Amino acid sequence: MLRKPHADNPFPYTVLTAPQQVAAAIKREILEGGLKPGDKLPPEEELARLFSVSRPTVRTGLQTLCAAQILVVQRGRNGGYRVGDFSLDSLEASVMEFISLSLVVETLKPDQFLEVRFAHELLCAETAARHRTSASLANLAQVHAQVAEAFGESRLAFETDLQFHRALAEATMNPLILSIEGALIAVLHRMIGNAAQTTPNETLAHLTEIFDAVRDSRPDAAREAMRRHLTHTAIHYGFEAGGASASRSWTAVMR
Repeated sequence: MLRKPHADNPFPYTVLTAPQQVAAAIKREILEGGLKPGDKLPPEEELARLFSVSRPTVRTGLQTLCAAQILVVQRGRNGGYRVGDFSLDSLEASVMEFISLSLVVETLKPDQFLEVRFAHELLCAETAARHRTSASLANLAQVHAQVAEAFGESRLAFETDLQFHRALAEATMNPLILSIEGALIAVLHRMIGNAAQTTPNETLAHLTEIFDAVRDSRPDAAREAMRRHLTHTAIHYGFEAGGASASRSWTAVMR
């Protein structure tokens, strides 16, 4: 089987190995609807016969799909390989680990991460104002009520701020936005630690404006209030609005 080349591939085509061909065939069956979440695959012996390959080849292909969380393995008498449920919870963990490792090995710069976070939070605020439900608004209101109590201590203010952002993402009613938000929050925890560098006033600035705009279903106002909130915090850490590097590096902030 030949796979079309990538732009940086000097060869016209890439030849897939036998395990890769097995994995590609199973993925194609999922994409075409022949296999659905929860469906059980035939035993390895039968797959080996269908693909005209050995069992070790089939097993390698299946393990590749398991590593990608496309398939899951169930142990026991009725165990075997099943199609995964493609839960966005697994996406959140994977994105968080990928971003964290990329920051550590410096294939991703902190200001690039913050630039993405800035754009994502603007999207969260605007989308929440458009699509929030009574239930999600009540949840956001509950978190917002804790803001006044968080002004006395920096770490509590930091945690309250992140809870507010999480509740705001939930109010978008979009599971992909929520999963990405969860990953970004987890990375921020690792980057900032206990947030001792900021005062509660700096951390919690403009949250009430965001809440009011979401409550009143004013998307543009929610977006602008979020922009002010993020810009206020970014200036403290030495970054310009949007994540662009200013006077200080994030590595220095972390130390």
